[in-house]
Amino acid sequence: MEEYKKFAFISYSHRDLATARWLQKRLESFKLPTDIHNEIETGCRYLRPVFRDQSDLNTGILTNELHRNLKESKFLILLCSRNSAQSQWVSEEAQAFVEMGRLDRIIPVIIPDGSTPERELFPEYLRNYFKDNPESELLGVNIGEVGREKALIRVVSRMLGIDFDALWRRHLRQRRLRTLYVTMISIVILSMLYLFAVPVKLNLRFEEQYSALPAGEDITINVNGAEYRTPLASGELRSVRLPGYKRFSKVEIMTAAEYFETVDTMITPGLGLSRSVVIPLRRDDTFSTFAGTIFDPDLRPIEGVMVEVAGYSAITDGDGHFAIVLPVEKQLAEHSISVTKEGYLPIIREDESPGASLRYILHTN
Repeated sequence: MEEYKKFAFISYSHRDLATARWLQKRLESFKLPTDIHNEIETGCRYLRPVFRDQSDLNTGILTNELHRNLKESKFLILLCSRNSAQSQWVSEEAQAFVEMGRLDRIIPVIIPDGSTPERELFPEYLRNYFKDNPESELLGVNIGEVGREKALIRVVSRMLGIDFDALWRRHLRQRRLRTLYVTMISIVILSMLYLFAVPVKLNLRFEEQYSALPAGEDITINVNGAEYRTPLASGELRSVRLPGYKRFSKVEIMTAAEYFETVDTMITPGLGLSRSVVIPLRRDDTFSTFAGTIFDPDLRPIEGVMVEVAGYSAITDGDGHFAIVLPVEKQLAEHSISVTKEGYLPIIREDESPGASLRYILHTN
């Protein structure tokens, strides 16, 4: 059984170099389907090497090198064109292969010019050979008629000795799978670019708990370690940009503002280009507590004193202490306060600010 070091030898005119390079590259990168690979006698999944004389021959003893590479090649692929029909070199390569007794392993690949008959595109030696041997025939693979892809598969099917239609169907399936694979990879890459390269915008809106109290001047916002300051007003919108890779991370948001409780919350930005986050601001106890002690002029605590503010009241205990906690809707920066007890002069006045350590002195009538 003959053994060959090369799958094929491509013979061509230098003017057809682009087509020769394309064919060599596609043949050597053609991966055999598993079932076909198992059926044929080859240990390699690829049709390589494919020899291309003008790229692979060294300068020097061309004739000896040429014959050696022709002899080591299982097939001779002839690029038949108007250029190669006039090439003495291509004709001699075809002659050498025929003289080795391998006429049936010559695969003509036709590059038509639109006017020259197909047989006239064969090299001179083969044209004369077929005139002298009319019973012999070589069917060419016409690139102009079937296109490059089908021409490639026809060449492969002849080299492997398998049915073209079966190989073409497999090729189409592989091409669809490659297209699907490339599409999926592209989707993954685009998704990664979107998720990690495109920033995400957080739109922070503040909702104050309703009250008649004054708002602080500014609010300090800390998002993911970066600090911002913005005017404090209900409905105020503050936009903060985060790196795309933070989309699925927990992002800490902290706020601090005068007269409001500190907010410390965690959010996940998510898939979108932006996310709106409502930050509820609740009042602290600055204006909520009225508490203190009632004394007589000698600074002795007075028990049983009625203290009234904003419709709420409390009576001092044995230590003269009272405490009133107002709901947020009743809180004001200044309230009218009434402090009364029978036998004492009442105190009715506007108190500028509530507090937890107020002191009042009642005088007797």
